[in-house]
Amino acid sequence: MEVMPSTLLRAGLLFAGAAVLSAFSTLNQDQLKMLQDSGGWDYLKMTDTGMQTDHSCFDGKFHPETCSGRLTFSDDNKFTQVVKIEGQEVPRHGTYTLEDDQLALFDELGTRDGPYTIQVDTQTKALVMDMPQVHIELILHKSLREKKRKETK
Repeated sequence: MEVMPSTLLRAGLLFAGAAVLSAFSTLNQDQLKMLQDSGGWDYLKMTDTGMQTDHSCFDGKFHPETCSGRLTFSDDNKFTQVVKIEGQEVPRHGTYTLEDDQLALFDELGTRDGPYTIQVDTQTKALVMDMPQVHIELILHKSLREKKRKETK
């Protein structure tokens, strides 16, 4: 499968993030701590209705042999993101802002992505990021690692 440069660019923009964490967040302390977990979040699903497509790499199932992505938010309002699609790696970094449930990302080029409405579920260890035309589902990396460990027993 050939990866189109526009797909990589869109993936980079969608997964890029950045920001300054606002004191006006509606996340409780447990949700905020989970959002900023040092292990980060693994991409599970991405839907871009503006392009009328679901990305085959991020379709709700893991395809670690061909696709992976991790987004990490630090408590100093920075993010890092690495997406690998068909052997091509797209690293991004920057800052983020969080106000109420609105997360905006600013990559290393200053490009704004968002704001996304976010939901952090501490029970399922899931992060959902939504904009009118974009829906992204992530799972806490530690949770994914634990599930994989249990599956191999």
